[in-house]
Amino acid sequence: MIAAFHVYLYGPDGGPLPVSFEDAAARLQELPKLGFEWDGSFVWAKDRGEQKVFGMMYDAAGSIQYCELQGQCDLQTWQTVCQTIIGAKTLFGPDQAPLLKLMRLPESEWQDFQSFESLIWQPEQN
Repeated sequence: MIAAFHVYLYGPDGGPLPVSFEDAAARLQELPKLGFEWDGSFVWAKDRGEQKVFGMMYDAAGSIQYCELQGQCDLQTWQTVCQTIIGAKTLFGPDQAPLLKLMRLPESEWQDFQSFESLIWQPEQN
């Protein structure tokens, strides 16, 4: 299921992400069909344009302060982008605590990852 979203990603405590701009940029550039600019902007267009994720990373003091993501994609693509940015194979730590925190836009509401994914990529109702 493809769903639309617009969020800000933060570190687990709502502060900077636990990754440097350069490390995240290097990983993002490895994704096929992803265009990256050194101003922090990127776009990943997959499947003949049916899935697109636009992003902008904002860095300062050696780490990404937050990352804006918007677009429309399936759950797997969403998770791949988030995991690639932070350099993790999962979005949850060993104690199942989320490695990222997000703010839904335009509502400016904090939401945990599991609730967000369930809400956005919920199975279609018959």
